[in-house]
Formats: sequence, C-alpha cells, structure tokens
Amino acid sequence: MTRKILLTGATGFIGGELLRRLLRRDARSIVCPVRAPSAEEAARRGDATLDALLGRAAPARLRARVEWVAADLERPRLGLDDATWSRVAGEVEEVYHCAASTRFDLPYDEARRINVDGTREVLALAEAACARGGFRRLHHVSTAYVAGAVAGEVEASFLPGDEPASFRNTYERTKAQAERLLRGAMDRVPVTVYRPSIVVGDSRTGKTTSWNVVYFPMRLAAWGRLPFVSCGGRSLLDVVPVDFVADAILALGARDDARGQTYHLTSGEDALTVQDVIDNVYAGLSRREGREVPVATRALGPLPWGLLTTALRLFGSERTRKALDGFDVYVGYTRCETSFSTARERAPLAEVGLAPPDPRAFFATITDYALAENFGKPRRAAPRPARAPRPALSLRPALT
Repeated sequence: MTRKILLTGATGFIGGELLRRLLRRDARSIVCPVRAPSAEEAARRGDATLDALLGRAAPARLRARVEWVAADLERPRLGLDDATWSRVAGEVEEVYHCAASTRFDLPYDEARRINVDGTREVLALAEAACARGGFRRLHHVSTAYVAGAVAGEVEASFLPGDEPASFRNTYERTKAQAERLLRGAMDRVPVTVYRPSIVVGDSRTGKTTSWNVVYFPMRLAAWGRLPFVSCGGRSLLDVVPVDFVADAILALGARDDARGQTYHLTSGEDALTVQDVIDNVYAGLSRREGREVPVATRALGPLPWGLLTTALRLFGSERTRKALDGFDVYVGYTRCETSFSTARERAPLAEVGLAPPDPRAFFATITDYALAENFGKPRRAAPRPARAPRPALSLRPALT
C-alpha cells in the first residue's frame, strides 16, 4: 500500500503553497483535514482551494490525489470518528502541520485551544501512526517569533520561559507552548520544527492571499492614512517570501538528519526595518504613478508615539480610536530588536540551491503586487493618494 501525507491548514497561505508543491513533486496521496460541518462541505471547500491553487483546468489526476476530510483540530482526535481516525493513522507516513490561528489579539484560552490543543491532537495522530509502523516525520510549522521580546541574535533552538511578559501576544506564547509540547515527544515521534518569520507573497510575482501583519501598515501608508508610524530600538521587520518558506520546508524535511531539529526560515541579518518598509511603499507609489511621491509617513519613537495616541484617544473620533485599537497589536513588532540567526540553516539549504533571501532583492515585487491588487480590497474602497501629514490635531481620520 502506498503511504499518504496528511496536511493541516491546506486552505491557508503556507499550507496551500505546500499542497501545490506536494502535488507536483510527490506521488503520494494527501489527506487534508478541513473545518467543515459535513463531508460535502469539506469537499466543496477543497475544490475551491484547488481551483485557486492550480486553476480550474487542473488535471483530474491531481485533484483525485487529495482527500478532504471534515475535521476540527480543537476537538479530541481532530473531530474524526473512530473509523476515520484508525484508517488515517494506518495510512499516513508524514504529517505537515500548518494549521494555526495567527491572530495576535485572541484571548489566551482561545489561542491555546487552536495552537496548543490542536497540535496535541495532531501529535496524537502521529503517535498512532508510529505505533502502526512506517511513520517518517511530523513537520510542524511554528514562527520565529516564539523567541518573544528578547533582544539580540537568537538561534532556532532558543525558547523563552512561559511567562506572559516574555511575549508580545497570545499567538507567540501559544506557538511557543506548542513547540514545548513537541520537544517533550521527540523521543517517541520523529519531529522537525520550522520557524518562518513574517511571511509575505511570492518573491517572483508578489502574489499573496494573506493581507495581514506587514501589509496592514503598508496599506494605511499607501492610502494616505498613516502620517505617523511607531518605531523603537532597531525596529527590525524580518520578512520572508512564501515560496522560500515552502521550498525550504520540503528540502529540510527530506533530510534524515533533520529529525529532532528546529530551523529558522528568516532573513536573519538582512532583515528590513520599519523605515525600509515605509520607504518601499512610497517608492512603489512613485513607480506606479510615474512621478516621485514623497514619503508622507514619519516614524515616531515610543514617547512621541505614546503622546500622540493618547491625545487621539482623548480627542479623536470613535473611528480613530477603533483604528488605534486595530493598530495596537502591531506596535510591538515595530520595536523589535530580535535578530534570527540563519548560520546553521545556510549549509543544508545551499545543498539544494536555496538560501535565506535578502528582502532588498524581492520586497519591491511584494510592494508592487500589493499596490496593483489594492491590498486585496475593492478598488473603489481606496481613498485619496498618499499626502503630506496634517497637523497632529487634524489626524482624526488618519489611522482609519
């Protein structure tokens, strides 16, 4: 019997890119658990996902290799009935666990159910598969930001203690807890952990289906709604393109010596800064409009940013206050002083022609695609082009 792959998060950004590559590079069938109330709805979501990934004209033989299973990662045994659980555990040779909540503002208990309890159930399936023999690897997609708010360079093996103050949000903390859970199981289950940083679009085309994190301040700046932006310290924003992340996971995961290892998939010493990102937005606007668009977003350190936002909360409109609340979850990342070492990852990646990418070589492509697609919003939703900042007391609509 040909063994299968199980891929969680196939309808998501990284999971979708892995699914596309697995279908074209691997002959095995792929089981994709998907949140759905019925088998019919799971199949419908799966068909829509394959349409987006491969196009409607994708060969039937590729579609036939994917089994979409109605599941719920927050429930015991992934919400699968006993027969399905037993069958999948007996068929699966490798598991790629990409499913997670990447929201920064979830209450702790909710983030833990998704990111920790979900990982625990996937681990249980891998253990059941190991017991049946022939299981090769559990590949877990984490995040470089499990390092938390520590300053300086960190290795991929670093994991801070579980104190809430060590992390910027519940996302980072619960992803670190999931890694800790897997470390405790590595003596009985073969596991490899991958830590990408902030994942953006394809390095060659800029294409993305995920318009959050770094795209949020980029959109506000491009739309003339960000006269000021928070910064602090080194203000590092480590971004990596999704094609590199997916290719690196498959390349590293194919190595026997990757068992029990954790890898950074990051830009490392080449990380951008907040100012770099803002400058890229206005350079992109200049290319798009065929004229120089002056930078109209000013970076503010923690003290002036705090004074400004306090004034806006006191005297600004309800719309402005809500916008500030939305931006708050990103402020910690505009003051990041953590650098993610890629020294040990470079040699195994170089063996297959990969290297941690320099964002200065691809971020213009990311920016141009985002501007062309209006950051995933209907074109009619775009307000006036970027302009010079108004006086502070006139900023009521600026952050909406």
